[in-house]
Amino acid sequence: MGEPLIGRAAGDLNELLDIAQAAAFLNVSETSLRRWTNSGQLRCLRVGRRRERRFRREDLLAFLEDQPLAVTLGAHLCGLYSSDLGRVRLAVAFLLEGLNEGSVCFLVASPRTRDQILSSLRRNRPSLRIDIEAKRLLPSTHHATGRAQLRYFREWMDRWASEGVASFRVFGDMWAMRSKVGARALVDFESAFDRSIAQTYPVITMCSYDARKFAGVEVLNALKGHRDTFRYPLEKTLA
Repeated sequence: MGEPLIGRAAGDLNELLDIAQAAAFLNVSETSLRRWTNSGQLRCLRVGRRRERRFRREDLLAFLEDQPLAVTLGAHLCGLYSSDLGRVRLAVAFLLEGLNEGSVCFLVASPRTRDQILSSLRRNRPSLRIDIEAKRLLPSTHHATGRAQLRYFREWMDRWASEGVASFRVFGDMWAMRSKVGARALVDFESAFDRSIAQTYPVITMCSYDARKFAGVEVLNALKGHRDTFRYPLEKTLA
């Protein structure tokens, strides 16, 4: 006869997972796991001379049960839309939430898209002009290269962090960037952003993708590269 089912289940719960396995278990990014363990939200063990993170399945399950549906710091989300109105709705909901929480927010899009989003934001937030003048909302177009874009984020986040700002939000419309740098460079930028911005600063990011323009494989790759997306209600990321 085989091992009792209860015994196997208990053993599975006590099995230690490395950070890649734990991220796959929760269907989130490793960046989010590092953020949650650093802040004490998620329990982990440190093993070996390199103090690498290890996770018990039972701790991961308990964490899932305790989590609200609100977006947490470190999340790197993929927003998908199929109309200009859908894009505006995604951006406005995401940025309003950040501004109301006191985050410094970035809006990066083409001039036309930026103006559409700002027009809708003004109707929902009468103090928007003050937010922009105070640099708590930073509307801009994409820089010419991914490296320049990353430098822009770092400079502003460092400046605000030195003044005590506790969180940031970034909404980027990725078709405008793809048009400037190309498909391959866009993938490289997303990866570099995850490493150098999302892992360093207390930021929530939404990269929005136009389903009318991006090819099916590109959309699939975008979702695979933004695993945090699957932790949240669809209405937060689809429009």
